[in-house]
Amino acid sequence: MSAIPRRSLDQYLIWAGSLTVLVAVPGAVALHEAWLLAAAGAGWCVQHVGWAWRRRGMGGAA
Repeated sequence: MSAIPRRSLDQYLIWAGSLTVLVAVPGAVALHEAWLLAAAGAGWCVQHVGWAWRRRGMGGAA
């Protein structure tokens, strides 16, 4: 058995969405750029899809 835990697509979606939101929101506020705010919204959507897939995979409602 490997000591490195396997990561699934839902985990990558959650991480990518979180990173996008964490980078884009302060940039949008500081630079007053609408496209950065749109990127933050897209990141939130990606993160939401990742959490929904994870809940469904664990047998919960999505």
